[in-house]
Formats: sequence, C-alpha cells, structure tokens
Amino acid sequence: MTTWNFRLVLAAAALACAPPCGMRGAECGAPPSAQCGAPSAERIPVVPHSPLQVHLPREVRVEGDALRLGTVAVVRAEDDALARLASGVPLGRAPGSKEQIAIDRPTILGRLASSGIPASSVQLSGADRVVVSRGEKTVPAADLVRAAESCLESQRPAPAGCRWVVARQPADLTVPACEGLVLEASGRPHDVTGEACIEVAAAAGGRRLAAQPVLFKLAYVHREAVAARDLAPGDVLAPENIALRTALAPAPAPADWTPPYGLAAAQAIRAGSVIRPALLRSPRAAAAVRRGENVVMRIQGQMFLLRGLGTALEDSPAGGLIRVRNADSGRVVVARVAGDGAVEPVLGEVK
Repeated sequence: MTTWNFRLVLAAAALACAPPCGMRGAECGAPPSAQCGAPSAERIPVVPHSPLQVHLPREVRVEGDALRLGTVAVVRAEDDALARLASGVPLGRAPGSKEQIAIDRPTILGRLASSGIPASSVQLSGADRVVVSRGEKTVPAADLVRAAESCLESQRPAPAGCRWVVARQPADLTVPACEGLVLEASGRPHDVTGEACIEVAAAAGGRRLAAQPVLFKLAYVHREAVAARDLAPGDVLAPENIALRTALAPAPAPADWTPPYGLAAAQAIRAGSVIRPALLRSPRAAAAVRRGENVVMRIQGQMFLLRGLGTALEDSPAGGLIRVRNADSGRVVVARVAGDGAVEPVLGEVK
C-alpha cells in the first residue's frame, strides 16, 4: 500500500470514530451524560431541529382522573419518540363532575420544559387556553321514575283502590359519558308504612356508575268535583257548572261521598279549582212571598176550602211564618207560606 493510500485510510477511520460535534471529553461543555457517544439510556431526550407542534382546542371533554398533554391537545412531531414523550407530559388532576379547568399556554410550556423539552422547540397554535371538563351524560329524572315504577309494579303492586305515586321528584343523574348505558332498578328496605323505596342505578359494561333512590307513597283513588267555569258566591252547583273527575288523595274518600249538586258557592271559585266542602254552603231559599205583595189566604179542611185576599207584611221563603193583613177585615194574622205562594193562617189574629 502506498503512503498516501495509508494516510487516507487512517483519516477515514478517525472520522468514523469521532463524535458528531467534533469535540472530545473535556473539550465538550455538556455534562457527561449528554456528551456524544454516552449510553443512550443515560441521555436526556434531544429535541430535533424541527419543532414540536402543539395545537390547543378551545374546549375538550375528558375521562379518567389525570390529565396529560395528549388528552387535551393535538401533539405532532417528526420524531415519534418526542411526540410520545410530549403527549405523556402530566398536567394535573382531571376536573370533577360539572367542574371546568382552564390550562393556558404558559402552563403547557412550563410542563414541557420540566420534562426536558424547551419552549424554543415548541410551536403552539390554536386557542390561548383550553377549557377542560369531564365527559358526562345526564340521565333525566323522568327516565329514573319510569324505571322505578316498572320495578315497583312488578315487585309490590298497589292495593285495590290505590296507586303508587312519587313522593319526591328525584334529580337528574349525572354519569360519565359511555356507550351501552342501562338503568337497573331494585327495591331497598324502607320501614315507613304506605311508602316504598326503589333504587335506580346507571351501569355500563357491567360496571355500576351512579345510583339514586326514588321514594313512592300510596295514594287513594277517589272522585272529586271541579268548577267548569268561574263561580260567583251564591251560585248553586249543577251539572252545567261543575265537572266530576277521578283523582288521587293521601287518604281514602268518604264512603258516602256524592256530587255536591244543589249546594251553593260560599265564595268565588275559579274555573278548574277543586270544589272542597269548605268552599260550599247550603243555598238560601228564594223568598216565595215578599213584603207588600198581595197573597191568597187559604184555609182548607177535609170538606171545605176558604179563600181570601191579603197583603204580606214580611218576606219569607216557602214554609216560613209571616204576618198577613186580611184585605176584607184589615186584621193581621200569622200564616205559613205554602210552596205555591199562598198563605195558610195557623195562629189566628195578631193585634
């Protein structure tokens, strides 16, 4: 081998063994673990020349208990290892139910820097901050009630003449967002007479997510009267102005209840209002005879009938006693008012 060929081989070998930066040992200012040629397991991740790209959405919904950059932002890099490292950077706890957590750009840059990725190698885009909330689903209270009612009807039917009604309307149930959500209802011990408790649980994939009790009480079926139109004080109830309907009450209705036909309104009653006994009174009979009116005075026996004319000195309904002045003699007698408006003397002359 010629001399110049030998020198060329030595130079090539030296270049192959030299570190990329061209510095050796003490010549390099980096710590030993970061010097070129150090074992890869001891190196701090080196950021490539192309920047790490992090795009922040305005808001995001998450699951789980902890936040990482990859769960709240879109992370891209030419180096897959760098992208995985950045995606796994922790950002703290996840928000609780109905809670929101805002994470801004400085916070993200600080967390990346603490993991060995300097801010100069990060390219941010999108929103100035991302609002993180928990991915949740709301189960309406009406769905809970329907599930509880179905369970109660199959396990403990109401006695004859009664129905189970919801004692307290439950609140909506909030659960983590998931697929295959089902409601499971079951009875719970409850020692109060006339009440029952059903627990409704939301589950998915065989896992119980949340549960809420629904309380029922017995109600008795009865009939009641309601005003079909506005009633004024003194209006007499009749089929034309009231309606009858079936309703539920906490206690049994009286066995002798009848529609309140013939009673009068003691006060104004608005249309649609339930007509209760406290709102009614006996009607005042209309005056069959009024003061100053001419009346027929009648005396009737088994074999005779006497009639005469008189003047009523008082108002009175049928069946009442009034004073009447005889038109022929001018005498005043006490008479009972008959249903047809005639009067029948009963006590003789009054002076």
